[in-house]
Amino acid sequence: MSRLLAESARTRCGLFLATAVTAGTAILAIASSAPAPSSEEPRGPVHKMRGCGTRARAAQAAPPVQAEDPYVATLRSARPALEACMQGADGVQVRLALDLSAAGVVENVEVRTMADDVAKIDMRIVKCVQSAVSGLAFPTADAPKRISTFLRP
Repeated sequence: MSRLLAESARTRCGLFLATAVTAGTAILAIASSAPAPSSEEPRGPVHKMRGCGTRARAAQAAPPVQAEDPYVATLRSARPALEACMQGADGVQVRLALDLSAAGVVENVEVRTMADDVAKIDMRIVKCVQSAVSGLAFPTADAPKRISTFLRP
């Protein structure tokens, strides 16, 4: 029993010593720290952490302005005629490919419908799209070009 008490006393003494050292270190750290800044002193800038408010900043930022491709602008000018052609398409997607000369003149018009059912293909749509884009004047280039796009109803 006395041996058990001796080990307990050593353990208690070690714990007391460790507690005293830790408390002393904490008191010294508090005493040596700089005083809190007064309200009269200006504070430095506060830096936001990464991720804080990024969604709000992204919504406020204007999207980058890209120069519109002149070929796209020319095709958009024919939008009313193309929309009139696609009136009765009933969900059929159309792929339009144009072969352009260096002078910007449409040389060939290729219209393909992306329909699984051949009965949905209407030749009136194909002929209308061909006539709507064949008269367009595209910008001149150094070499002939081929442009393609999809038309949706």
